[in-house]
Amino acid sequence: MSSNLGMATGELQQMHVEGGGESLWREALKRLLRDKIAVFGGIVIVLLVFVAVAAPLITPHKPHDQAGNGTSAYGMPLPINSWGKKLTLELKAPVERELIIPPNVIYVTPQGEEFTARDNITFKPGEKTLTVPVNPVSPAMAKAQGGSMLKLENADDLNLPVASAQLLNDKLFLLGTDASGRDVLSRLIFGAQVSLQVGVIAIGLAVVIGTVLGLISGYFGGWVDTVIMRFTDIMMAFPDLLLVMAIVAVINPSQLGNSDRALDKILNGFFGIAALAGITPEVIFICIAISIVSWTQYARLVRGQVLTIREMEFVEASQSLGAKSSYIMFRHILPNVVAPIIVVATMGVAGAIMTEASLSFLGFGVKVPTSSWGSMINDGLGYFRDAPLIPLIPGLAIAITVFAFNLFGDGVRDALDPRLK
Repeated sequence: MSSNLGMATGELQQMHVEGGGESLWREALKRLLRDKIAVFGGIVIVLLVFVAVAAPLITPHKPHDQAGNGTSAYGMPLPINSWGKKLTLELKAPVERELIIPPNVIYVTPQGEEFTARDNITFKPGEKTLTVPVNPVSPAMAKAQGGSMLKLENADDLNLPVASAQLLNDKLFLLGTDASGRDVLSRLIFGAQVSLQVGVIAIGLAVVIGTVLGLISGYFGGWVDTVIMRFTDIMMAFPDLLLVMAIVAVINPSQLGNSDRALDKILNGFFGIAALAGITPEVIFICIAISIVSWTQYARLVRGQVLTIREMEFVEASQSLGAKSSYIMFRHILPNVVAPIIVVATMGVAGAIMTEASLSFLGFGVKVPTSSWGSMINDGLGYFRDAPLIPLIPGLAIAITVFAFNLFGDGVRDALDPRLK
């Protein structure tokens, strides 16, 4: 009987175009590759995936490291393409007893840039040379030329036996730093990990939940269909973002897995496995929250498709051969509703990324030290006038990612549209 059921499935699974003898999926792939805009979106997505996977290898700094010389003397972030600075002090002779140079000493370059040390500079007995991090008085002064000899403005007043002071470049910050002295480029790259993890995992869960419920609702009909669809209507009545915020606020992952209960032991094991893939507990629960509010569109989509397909002859043939309902749904009907699911899911990833960014911006998303584009925008808002690129750069990353998924999703939709064959 299995051979007869396989033949029944073949009616839609192995559709062929006239004259070409090629399958529907192969023809759709050809149409997709001819769509230059969709290919461009796909290339951007591939590059984002590469950046996210290779993040630990390509980032110039650790995303959560707070560089002591990563801000100005007054805590302002450094501009793009600037260096963290360090100072090499040489005394006239090794000190016989401990010498402390206070942080109010100002070191000035020949061009007039001023630098200070945040803490006391302490020479131990016998030391003559010491290198310490310093901070520019103004963020723009971080672009001062490395190797410059410095003059101590008030060295004579303090009777400091300093022979020379030289300014050196320490760490390069291509996109500048934030107010905590963290490298913006490194945080931006690691933020791509969170965005793609949430987009793929959340929509994957939503597709599974929505597809199963849609298949059951459309195939069985009757009171089963009524119950599932009314529950779907109730879920769709709530604003998505507010419902996600409520779920994330109620489920605090930091409070889970911290006891000897059996459930917490299971969660600890699950979190450990997820950690191997670089997925934090916060990301897992955000994915679950987003999937809870996102499955409804897939359930309604699949139900509509199933209502049409279940009346076709190959389904009736399977039923007459005595196939089980589960077999018919997943072996015969499901393959014929995959195309619209792929289209909606591709665009749904963009929506999930936007939702995660919104949650992080509002303080409901991933927590420090995990990098997130939404939290980067929030951190930079207070410095928008003086350092507008801090919130604009992650905002641009979100826009490019969402735009790429939308372009690719449009191309997939057009490629799978049978009317365009």
